[in-house]
Amino acid sequence: MTITASRTQRGLLALCSLSLAAGLAMAQVPAKPAPKPAPAKAPATKAAAPEGYSVAPAPAWVAPQSPDPSITLPAAPVQVLLMDHQTRVDPAGGTWRYQHAVRQITDSAGLQQGSQIQVDFDPSYQRLVFHRLEIWREGKRIDKLADRKLVKLLHREPNLERQMVDGRMTASVVLDDLRVGDRIEWAASLVGDNPVFDGKFVDQEWTSASLGPVGLVNVRLLAPAAREIRHRERTALGIEVAQQTTKDGWRETTFRRRAVAQFHYDPLLPPGEMLADQIEFSEFADWADVAAWAQRLFAKAGASSDALAAQAEAIRAKAQAAGRDTPEERLRLALDFVQRDIRYFGTEMGANSHQPATADTVLKQRFGDCKDKAALLVNLLKQLDIEAAPVLVSAYARDAVQARLPSPLAFDHAIATVTLPGTDTPLWLDGTRGQQSGAPQTRQSYGLGRGLIARSGVTALSTMPPAREALRSETTATLRFPRLAEEGSFESVTVYHGEMAEWLRAARDSMPAEELQKALIGEISRAWPSFSQQGQALIEEVDGSNALKVSLRFGTGANYWRFPDKRTLVGDFILLDLIVPLRLPNQTPRTEAMQIGGPGRYLYKLRFEFGEDAFAPPSAGNGTGRFDETNDWFALHLRYASAARSQQVDGELALNADEIAAGKWSAYRDKLTKVLPRLGSALTVPALAPAQLAGLRKSLDELGDSIKRGTVKVTTAEQVSVRTRLLIADRELEANRLPPKPRAQVLQERGVQLDLLGLPDGGKLAFEEALKLDPDNAEIHGALAANALMRRQDAEAVEHADRALALAPSDTGPRYTRVWANYFGNQLPAARDELKDILQTSPAEVERSYGGIWLYLVSRRLGDEAGAQAVQPPSDSQPAWPYAVLQLMQGRLDLDGALVAAREDAKARPGRECELYFYAAQKALADQDLAKARGYLRKSLDTGVVEFNEYSMAKRELERIGTR
Repeated sequence: MTITASRTQRGLLALCSLSLAAGLAMAQVPAKPAPKPAPAKAPATKAAAPEGYSVAPAPAWVAPQSPDPSITLPAAPVQVLLMDHQTRVDPAGGTWRYQHAVRQITDSAGLQQGSQIQVDFDPSYQRLVFHRLEIWREGKRIDKLADRKLVKLLHREPNLERQMVDGRMTASVVLDDLRVGDRIEWAASLVGDNPVFDGKFVDQEWTSASLGPVGLVNVRLLAPAAREIRHRERTALGIEVAQQTTKDGWRETTFRRRAVAQFHYDPLLPPGEMLADQIEFSEFADWADVAAWAQRLFAKAGASSDALAAQAEAIRAKAQAAGRDTPEERLRLALDFVQRDIRYFGTEMGANSHQPATADTVLKQRFGDCKDKAALLVNLLKQLDIEAAPVLVSAYARDAVQARLPSPLAFDHAIATVTLPGTDTPLWLDGTRGQQSGAPQTRQSYGLGRGLIARSGVTALSTMPPAREALRSETTATLRFPRLAEEGSFESVTVYHGEMAEWLRAARDSMPAEELQKALIGEISRAWPSFSQQGQALIEEVDGSNALKVSLRFGTGANYWRFPDKRTLVGDFILLDLIVPLRLPNQTPRTEAMQIGGPGRYLYKLRFEFGEDAFAPPSAGNGTGRFDETNDWFALHLRYASAARSQQVDGELALNADEIAAGKWSAYRDKLTKVLPRLGSALTVPALAPAQLAGLRKSLDELGDSIKRGTVKVTTAEQVSVRTRLLIADRELEANRLPPKPRAQVLQERGVQLDLLGLPDGGKLAFEEALKLDPDNAEIHGALAANALMRRQDAEAVEHADRALALAPSDTGPRYTRVWANYFGNQLPAARDELKDILQTSPAEVERSYGGIWLYLVSRRLGDEAGAQAVQPPSDSQPAWPYAVLQLMQGRLDLDGALVAAREDAKARPGRECELYFYAAQKALADQDLAKARGYLRKSLDTGVVEFNEYSMAKRELERIGTR
């Protein structure tokens, strides 16, 4: 457990210390209120031991606190029973910050984390005093502070990887012999104040802990009554001012919070909500007071020097040599120098947490942190006759800083505001952004919310450019298909602006080239997995702008187009750069507010280009369209344009909000549900060009006339449909616009229609050509199996049925084909076994009826009369057709009764009659009545329903047994 000025490990104390998230994830123990203040001085501590800390009793002014046994906490491996933080502001300096904590270990899962205590402090102005460290076990106290070896003093520099050193020390304790049920109690004080605050008191105390739920939080401030120390707390969270008294020249203020839920770091929680757990203290009267303080700090770093003058002169000479000695060019060169030639590194020990280094120091060491760079840039620009001033900002809290108490602790970063001569609009420029490039106007800092200009006379926070005004990216994506039948190409050209360009430059400089390439194509590869990258991504600087252009090329692959209805090609598309910023995290609806990433403007143009007429030319006014959605969070505008050989969508997304308020999650999600289908959809292209489509309509009319005149013979309405589908398939194949797999689908369609017309030889050719284009298509293998059966090639039928089932095991059609092939090929045991399995696994009543009929026939041919009669009827209380056929088989209905059942609404059904007579013939064959079988087979063929399987089977059987 850490004690420090805040849970953030100086995250809001030192400028440029931006790792708030890491600090928030640590467990903290804030303080607690106490009785009356004791104005007496605290007792002297023992001399600091070699370990770097001392041990002494708690100061006399501390008001002892204990856990509240009436508070019930939820179960957790560690429960924090008490967080007690008491501060005494001494009139003579040397502020005491006393912390006292009690935690309970309730489960073995809490032993590791619960055993660790750490105290961070800055030895340049603070000293550490331990008061107690003990374990309570079964009512007995075990003093751990006596063992000095338990306390390790570490110099860890946790921010070193972020190019910062602060000199802070960590007193680390790892308790030994800790057991479930133990209660740990410890107390320590930090004595001293950072001199950078000119003797004014500032602090921030957290009232929750990540270690576990907290029973009682007590925060007490004891200060001279003459000192105006303001405080701010969130009463809505249950933080209450429990006591405020003034006595004997001292003011005591106590805050309490009870039954506090365990803190869990949520990266999606807006900063204002995250910081609500804090109690803030500040002796600064207002923002004017803070601005005057900051101005004094930066003034100390602003003294003119020969080195600074020499650097300014070098910049001026460089601008003159380029023939562009303008304020804008001098500003650009100065910004380049500070951002690139002065590397980022911070030394933030003691007062240096906020005090900028002098220009001479920074120029000599050639490094500095945010405040050093801001001061150098401002002073350099003054030498170049350009108005500039430092600005304090919060890179974490951003706009939420305006709700904070006026204090230096409200800020964690420093930039500069610059006004070029002859302009009224200031530029907000950041000297730490070393990946920037281009004109100063394109390097604007967006989305920092409110900032405080470090200048005397400034009385309020300044509003800086909001993130919603930033242009983030603009993309032109083009899908080109010179011929629909061939693979197309996809080209994406994106210009990334501002922060996105800087992130990309940083990635280019730090990532292996292969990993960078994967990152650049990641979204496209996820959207279109079949696309294959062609060549490497091309990354180019955009002249004069803080922007990068990235060009990517892909092949679409042969299977970009789907062909779901065998009439139109369908290609999926996604407006990627518009949909990505709108993505929601994978979680259930939130009850808390949620931070939205990446506010700003995104432009995306998607264009389809064809080398042949793909669409009918739009009529006047019909070639354009639009979609608009504007709400509290975003505005989406889509514009559509259509031509004979192109389709285009121009999209603009303005993500205007940076957070979704609590309770608004569902409303926001509903808005996304409305627009997302617009951002990911499909383009439909006719399989026939407009002229070819007109020719097809004419051919269809001619076919209809031929059928009416009788020159084209049809027996059933289905045969009319078959001839229509065959004609359409022929025209689609002749058009030669289809890619391989859609062409295979049409060839399969053609083969099926030829089979239905009783032309299996033509069907075989179509299926075989389709298989060459799509060899692993289960439907084609299944169709070729049925075709082989019609051609009386039973072994071939079984082979293709096996292949179809290997590709699509759940398809019942090939299984029946295999049954029929084995039946006619006299492989009766195999047919029987498969039929029994189908009847056990198939839920469809109709299939159970047909399966039962065939099981009856197979059983009869095997001589299993009992098995034939044992075939079970469908389970339906009123079985539909062909149940009457099974009844006929088993002698429970005569032929006339079956014929009546075959009719529907007293109308003849040729298809059913074809089936009935075929199966009656099979029963007659089983009864060894050839004459009756021949008669029934002729009646089956007389129906003329060539599209039925039973028709071709009847023809086959009649040829086998002979006509007489």
